[in-house]
Formats: sequence, structure tokens, C-alpha cells
Amino acid sequence: MLADRERKTSGPPRDAGRIIRAWRRRIGLTQEGLAQALSVTFSTVSRWENGHVKPSKLAWKALEQLAAERGSPLL
Repeated sequence: MLADRERKTSGPPRDAGRIIRAWRRRIGLTQEGLAQALSVTFSTVSRWENGHVKPSKLAWKALEQLAAERGSPLL
């Protein structure tokens, strides 16, 4: 159980970009739509998905919250 708790507070996983892209496609959002929902730029979402940068812990938490609201978990 401790491992689960640590994972939840440790921020985005190493393969966050792949996870974000798969989730976004699964729920039918464009990169622009996801960017708008998170109040970030299209470029930011693109960089996450292409693995150029990982989302911050705050951005990952916002993604998890959006996923929960949509009823489709990231992981």
C-alpha cells in the first residue's frame, strides 16, 4: 500500500507522454482541446506527448483530476 501512496504523490511516470496521448485519444480530445481544458498551450501538450518534457507534478495532478471528471482514468 505504501508503494501506491508514494506513486500517487511522486508526480508523472517516466512514460507520461505515451499515457497522456493514449488517454486523450481514448476520450476523443484533440491536443488543442486538452490544452484548453488544462489552461496550457497546445505546444505544452505536444511536448508532453512527444517526450520532450514531462508534465509538472501540478500539471499531472490536473490531468488526473480531469480524467476523474471524465470518468476515464489516466492509468
